[in-house]
Amino acid sequence: MDLEGDLRRLQGAAEQAAWATDTTGIVGVGHDESGLIRAEVDHANALQRLEIGARWWQSIGPDALAGAVQHAYDAACQDRLQAWAERTEARSGPDSPPSPAPDPLRGAGPGRRPAPGWEEQADELRRTLDALRQARAELRQLRQTVEDQARQETVGRDPRERVTVTVAGGRMTACQFSRRWLNEQPTGQAVADGVRDALHQAYSAVAQQSAAAMATMPALAAARAAAADPVAMFRRLGIID
Repeated sequence: MDLEGDLRRLQGAAEQAAWATDTTGIVGVGHDESGLIRAEVDHANALQRLEIGARWWQSIGPDALAGAVQHAYDAACQDRLQAWAERTEARSGPDSPPSPAPDPLRGAGPGRRPAPGWEEQADELRRTLDALRQARAELRQLRQTVEDQARQETVGRDPRERVTVTVAGGRMTACQFSRRWLNEQPTGQAVADGVRDALHQAYSAVAQQSAAAMATMPALAAARAAAADPVAMFRRLGIID
């Protein structure tokens, strides 16, 4: 078996995978039909910013506000998907620069840890494969957990309980406001802050549920951490810089 050749091919595949799974800078931006509401989501569809214009009462009105916020959020999620597709297509196009040839001396130099040798890489790869084999035994449990969580609705509220949101499968699926509060004509900033606070509570609850579920699947938890940061994993394996 040509171990050196296999590792060189793996290096090229790892560089392409790290390139494709890099989520840095992937965001989505969406607006409602009035243009007064602007939502921004990250690569996981989590709301990062929400802006509501000062004239929301006159242009949107209290009855349509929740629907307008949801519309802007959904548009941001769709925009995020489009941005991801465009960047992935650009990266895989014929004009994409080729991967550099592997350098056996990469990482060497003052203050830097020398790259591991082929035998060290092979040992690390074997350990990684063993861990992945263990994770396969937990996949059935993971599938059921993912299906359950995708169906499960998590409700979040702001501290004053003026805004209520519902999150399912990582996305906001509903948004409700206290009509009594809206009749006071709060500022757009106050409304946006209420939505973000309510979503923060929902996201925290979902994260706790996921952490509790993954605690029962240690091998998959380790694999999930590696998948969340594939570049770090590939560097640990010594197959990319």
